Amino acid sequence: MTSLVPAGWRLLPAAGAQVLRDGEVLLGGSPLRVLKLSARATGLVSGWLAGEPVGGEDAERRLARRLLDAGLAHPDPPPSEADAIDEVTVIVPVYADPERLRACLAPLAGGPRVIVVDDGSPDPHAIATVAQEVGAQCLRHPENLGPAAARNTGLRAVTTPFAAFLDADCVPPPGFPGRLLDHLVDPAVGLVAPRIVSVERGRGPIAAYERARSALDMGPRPALVRPYSTVWYVPSAAMLARRDALGGGFDEGLVLGEDVDLVWRLHDAGWQVRYAPDVLVAHEDRVRPAAWYRRRIAYNESVAPLLARHRERVPVLFLTPRAGLAWGAALFGSPVGLLALTALRCFRAHRALAPYVPGAGVRAARIGAEITVREGRDLARAVAGPWFPLAFGAAALARRRRRRLIRRLGALLAAMALGDWLVDRPELGPVAYGALRLADESSRGLGIWIGCLRGRDLRALLPRRPPPPHRR
Repeated sequence: MTSLVPAGWRLLPAAGAQVLRDGEVLLGGSPLRVLKLSARATGLVSGWLAGEPVGGEDAERRLARRLLDAGLAHPDPPPSEADAIDEVTVIVPVYADPERLRACLAPLAGGPRVIVVDDGSPDPHAIATVAQEVGAQCLRHPENLGPAAARNTGLRAVTTPFAAFLDADCVPPPGFPGRLLDHLVDPAVGLVAPRIVSVERGRGPIAAYERARSALDMGPRPALVRPYSTVWYVPSAAMLARRDALGGGFDEGLVLGEDVDLVWRLHDAGWQVRYAPDVLVAHEDRVRPAAWYRRRIAYNESVAPLLARHRERVPVLFLTPRAGLAWGAALFGSPVGLLALTALRCFRAHRALAPYVPGAGVRAARIGAEITVREGRDLARAVAGPWFPLAFGAAALARRRRRRLIRRLGALLAAMALGDWLVDRPELGPVAYGALRLADESSRGLGIWIGCLRGRDLRALLPRRPPPPHRR
């Protein structure tokens, strides 16, 4: 859906975006791209990155859209009018646990219209009483139909232009949806989501791990949400959308993963989806070991059903045949092929950057190395998760090279865990964190296998070629 960026908006440079050649060249985005600017565009972009708002001319607004679409900048919209909250309805699906619902609804009192959907709770009177305390409308399913159906029931009762979804185990900030509404002034944006952070303040390694790597936390950086980018989807635990963009709402055939499906369908329909981490919503996580592990498994059982709806977007990892051979040779024998592949990537990056970017050799070397490192991390995740039975079988059959293979697989897994520990900086030492990372990935693998076996379709276990740039 092509439209112009609203006049008066400001743009923030995306993380990693670089301004080169006195502003004539922009490098960054996801996937990485180089944007060569005209003299007039150079002046406009320099002003925007210095804090000036986008002007009213169509050419300026079109250029601003190009920067946002490329992931080279993110929007910083001005505050909406005070009465904009009247245009929002918040839908809260719930099953049992009225006290948790009360904590969720308390910050919404006196704010937007709220619809509570009781999804077959055993004590409907308790749920209705809590809803009445904040003046919320309460709808009820006579039996439990699942979160997607509950959200859709609420959505059918919405009469406002915007609908927000908020899970009952979340606690929103006062004034929710707040700044999220500002993003919907842009007519291209169909849905925007906040950052979901763990509310768990307890002790113990799982609580610390959740604070650093909650399954619902998409990180601290704003993003344009789309497949093959840094943020592929946003969770339905909290989100705000245009009513007319949602159509029939969530796919009720998906027990989990319905949020991923919705986001991807919006993207395919031409809507933009934004991730706005400056709005924080607290989420209550499971921190008892068995409950935590079961929940992580359940999240990943959605991979196989999603594959049936989005065939190219949910492989175990993206891997070309050439890269697969290089990594296989590195694990079983010599790393020469992997080094050669990295050198080839550096050469290609240099060839693409050299006409536009000063110091292209150093940048190309870093890009080539980063691709290989990222690929190794994805491979380690596959080995620790869904490919663990295959890795175990390969080690059992290796005989003479068994010890070498086990050592190299161990080094690959250790490198993944250590790299994530350095990025996350959790309140855990590297050993405890590494053990939980491996447990996390094993739950991913188990969930994918369960989903595949239940659906009698093993394609979710296979790698795929990375899509060409024009399809990302």
